[in-house]
Amino acid sequence: MYFTSSISVRINVNMHSYLDNPACSIFAHRGGSIESYENTIESFNYAVDLGCEYIETDVQLSSDGVPYIFHDDDLHRFIGKKLRFNDLNSNELNEIKLFDRFSIPTLKECMEAFPNTKFNIDLKTNEVMKPAMKYLHSVNAHSRVCIASFSDQRLDFVKKNYPKFCRSMGPSEILSLKLHSLGLKKFSPEADCVQIPIYKYGIKLATKRLIETAHRLNLKVHVWTINDAATMDRLIDLGVDGIITDKPNLLKERIAAKK
Repeated sequence: MYFTSSISVRINVNMHSYLDNPACSIFAHRGGSIESYENTIESFNYAVDLGCEYIETDVQLSSDGVPYIFHDDDLHRFIGKKLRFNDLNSNELNEIKLFDRFSIPTLKECMEAFPNTKFNIDLKTNEVMKPAMKYLHSVNAHSRVCIASFSDQRLDFVKKNYPKFCRSMGPSEILSLKLHSLGLKKFSPEADCVQIPIYKYGIKLATKRLIETAHRLNLKVHVWTINDAATMDRLIDLGVDGIITDKPNLLKERIAAKK
């Protein structure tokens, strides 16, 4: 064991411009999937109209190489058929209606429709990683996109090939940060922020100690996915920098109540 006060770490002195928002920021999860229609242009409009600082969303790839805004690996939850998303081409996907009336938007459509909005984008598969990043780089979206993933491999790809983009921590980095906060491991962060659930595998991640440790390393902390007022209040009091929620209007009310 060692003492954290004696550790020499690399501090992210120059915080990414994407993160230049006051705490506590509202991340509308899939545009606010409980209060609106998840991952649609309509839900994103809802979040923007509320004044959310960020929209959290996901990308999947069609069989003909088009990145779409969509979370699940298949269409079962929406149309009752277990059709794998990446087995369908763009013409087939464009015919599908979500919630009986909304189209599945492409990544390009969303970036163009919301040019002043910041997106937190989860690369859902290895297949979508390269075409999505190539497109985002081509439209110079570095200042308004943060890349997230549960895959260390995908995040390493972004770090190596598209270093200008904001990047959240992957599972390995989060584990290292947790151990570092407990004084059990040296850790020099390379990501720009940490996005965590309250618990993972029975281990509490969103603790005051971890949040304070992250802040000492100049990392912002965002917690997902929080949909009840009491937990929102506790996290705001702990000093988190953002909350990812399906109920952005509720979070807006809780933040206002704290002022």
